[in-house]
Amino acid sequence: MNDVLKEQQLNALLQGIDIPPAPRILIDLQRELGKEETDQREIAKLISQDVALSGHVMAVANSPAFSSGQKFASIMQALNVLGTRSVFNLVVGQLLRLALHDANDQSLERFWESSARTAAVSAELAKRLRCVRPDVAYTFGLFHDCGIPLLTKRFPNTKAALMQANASADRIFTDVEDELLGTNHAAVGYFLARRWNLPDVIVEGILNHHDYTVLVEPGRVSDTARALIAVCVLAEHIIRLHANGDGEQEWEKAAERACRYFDLSLGSVDDLIEDMRDWLG
Repeated sequence: MNDVLKEQQLNALLQGIDIPPAPRILIDLQRELGKEETDQREIAKLISQDVALSGHVMAVANSPAFSSGQKFASIMQALNVLGTRSVFNLVVGQLLRLALHDANDQSLERFWESSARTAAVSAELAKRLRCVRPDVAYTFGLFHDCGIPLLTKRFPNTKAALMQANASADRIFTDVEDELLGTNHAAVGYFLARRWNLPDVIVEGILNHHDYTVLVEPGRVSDTARALIAVCVLAEHIIRLHANGDGEQEWEKAAERACRYFDLSLGSVDDLIEDMRDWLG
């Protein structure tokens, strides 16, 4: 399928879903990052203008997923130690949550809590496996399901469709959504990530994160996107196991291919899973 035809088919899947525009601060930060010489002081100034945003960034920067025991006292210090791109990724994650917030839907709070856990575990896995930058894994953990809140607003039966897709052992998750809703959260998330001008590896990872054949077929997506998909599905499996002893159904579909991608035996990955469960406490 050529790129133009693929884009037309994806666009048809939007089904009238309203994709929120990128916030002004995100556009300003992206403009600054696009300069030949980025001014960290200007980045810090832009973030610090929003007290709630800067407070959230500091809270996450000081979490175990990033700080390694070092406590940051300012946005500037976090920028100096973590790097501009890492801090920017934290900003994007919070802006996304704000843009998709719905005070009338309490289940979305659980969705964001789950996304935050997936992000943190993904970052830790990325550190241990050394397959992708932890900050990129963190951002992907937050963003990979970002189409779900938009689907929920558009289709009243979204939650039922997601439950059915999650319970399906032999069908691709997004195929079940397409059948029941006429669209899927990966396609919607893809357009949101594109509209927000997120890095290409995040965009293509979101679109393909339920297609585990990409893990064993190099060249279809970038190697970074493959790493993000593999890390994220493993993170979700670990979280589900730790919470109730019942693993993620998607891991059963992905396990063999993910292990091949990581170049690890299933036994080695099982050991990693147990170590991560200990890490979760």
